[in-house]
Amino acid sequence: MLLYTFTITPNNRKAEAFVKHFDLPVDIHHVSFKDRETQSPEFLVINPMAKVPALVDDELKLWESNAILTYLATVFPQTHALPMDPKGRADADRWLHWQSCHLMPAMGALKQSDEKDLDSLTPLLKILEGQLADGRDYILGELSVVDFAIAAYLITKLGRKLDYSACPHVLAWRDRVEGLKGFVETQVKMPPAPAQAAG
Repeated sequence: MLLYTFTITPNNRKAEAFVKHFDLPVDIHHVSFKDRETQSPEFLVINPMAKVPALVDDELKLWESNAILTYLATVFPQTHALPMDPKGRADADRWLHWQSCHLMPAMGALKQSDEKDLDSLTPLLKILEGQLADGRDYILGELSVVDFAIAAYLITKLGRKLDYSACPHVLAWRDRVEGLKGFVETQVKMPPAPAQAAG
């Protein structure tokens, strides 16, 4: 099994962190955008969207980060990262769709905006707060693919700037998940900015 990834983005980091956290027997290949690797004919066979992450497992060529998470959790049930009963699975799917349909677009719009209204994310954070306010350590109660999917966005540079004052349980959860082995091992240290020459 081979995961094509580019750690620095949330959708890639969530998949890579999941593999590393559970020590899954999945090889990891970091693509080269400089060499336009995702535009190559060989890669387009794997993902016609020309994006990462993408997972190859024999004849299966799987793209979309949350599909990769749920596939890995299904293939490796020892992770206990995906409920197998219909209601539990529906709950997990609900939060994965919430991340991709609501949280990700809202954060993307905020990132692109010239005037950053960080409070625009507060209603979404409050929904997550309601889920965590009953003393859960993780979104579904136990650590799951949902935590990897959502935390990957809230531990970004932009995610750290959001106002969590009304959402203390979300803040505690975010810090808890960020401390997981997989996220620690996928933390990218950016090189320092070059010093400005004295004028």
